[in-house]
Amino acid sequence: MWQPDVLVVGGGPAGVAAAVDLAGMGLSVLLAEQRDRLGGAIHRAYVGAGASPVRRNVHHQRDWQALLDRVEQAGARLTLQLQSVFLGVEGDGRYLLDDRAAGCVRSVRPKAVVMAVGGVERVLPIPGWELPGVSTVGGMQVQLKETGEAPQGPILVAGSGPLPLALAAQLAAAGNPPLALLERGTPFGTALVQPGAAFNGLRSGPPLAEALAYARQLWRSRVPYRTGCQVTAIEAMAQGLRVTTVNGRGQTQVYEVAHLALHDGLDANQTGLPRQTGAGLPVVWAGDCREVLGAAAAVQDGRQAAQQVAKALGRPCPGASFDAPLQSARRLQAALRTLYQAPVHDITPETVVCRCEGLRASGFAALQGAGSAHEIRVVGRFAMGACQGRFCARAAQALAAQTGVAFEPQDLNGSVPRWPLRPVSVAALAAYADE
Repeated sequence: MWQPDVLVVGGGPAGVAAAVDLAGMGLSVLLAEQRDRLGGAIHRAYVGAGASPVRRNVHHQRDWQALLDRVEQAGARLTLQLQSVFLGVEGDGRYLLDDRAAGCVRSVRPKAVVMAVGGVERVLPIPGWELPGVSTVGGMQVQLKETGEAPQGPILVAGSGPLPLALAAQLAAAGNPPLALLERGTPFGTALVQPGAAFNGLRSGPPLAEALAYARQLWRSRVPYRTGCQVTAIEAMAQGLRVTTVNGRGQTQVYEVAHLALHDGLDANQTGLPRQTGAGLPVVWAGDCREVLGAAAAVQDGRQAAQQVAKALGRPCPGASFDAPLQSARRLQAALRTLYQAPVHDITPETVVCRCEGLRASGFAALQGAGSAHEIRVVGRFAMGACQGRFCARAAQALAAQTGVAFEPQDLNGSVPRWPLRPVSVAALAAYADE
């Protein structure tokens, strides 16, 4: 059994920032990451030879390289455990990792824990969103970063928020600009009636420069940017997808594409995470799993988490304050939520809500007697699939509210986190290692 001072789960900006700061304070740190390299979604490594052909944001890359340099400097105080998926916590405080390289489940008994597992994309269920060829914007972006190549064939990017803008520009720069970028909200119109949000967005510095660079790429590639426009239906064709859209004036347009990327915002990924009193040891959440504030703020949040852990363990630590940059990021995110706010469409009865289990909205008709999130999960099987509600919990919450049952999305998983939080093979469980 590993017994480091601190276990850090998640090798993105927040997790790496926390790990290197803790190692710099003289603590032994085990950093577990599910991929074969550090980086998280934003710094997903290119799998080909040489440098990635996909253009990356300069200031994000500079910050990330500085963290990687500190990983090297940490030496023996920082142990990397790659290709290891966090499964949950045993009743006696052992943290379980699925070591997929070794093919076994391993246990860790740390003195403190930092959970930095990132965020999760939100996609509103629409008819046909479960079809092959439909992905999330973040999923397509990760594929682009890993392979260095844009998907082949016509692409449509639709949803809400700044991430679709980034993907559309990156696809254009990679040689396959999308047919259009459809934004559900009306950010320009909203800016006129919400000048405070517009001001906070414009004062953001590097994020504003990043957005302008993306906009310039779309203009050069002649990608239409249509606001107040949403996807209403997706149908399978012999050679791809037929996507029906409608704008704010009620006008419909149909696109025939090979790929559709959808995105409706980011949520904190807190499914099954141990609480701060978990198993009698200090547990601190950091980065987008605590609060979605963006990549730059995740670094500061990870460093703040390191300070909290050091204090809990009675170790001296630098007295740096991260309140100012985190508050600035919080203002920016609030401004973006206001500018990109969009109407939520109704879920039709035949729309698939839970993609893992193939459950449709009409399935709620059989749950009229269900009076709690627990009954909806156990009887209706919503949030029982492989994603454990990461994608369907909000839709299930909205459907339940229509029947008079109110609960928070995380309530679907109950008050006591159960493991495994992610699928694990029986062979890996049988080979459990408790050295």
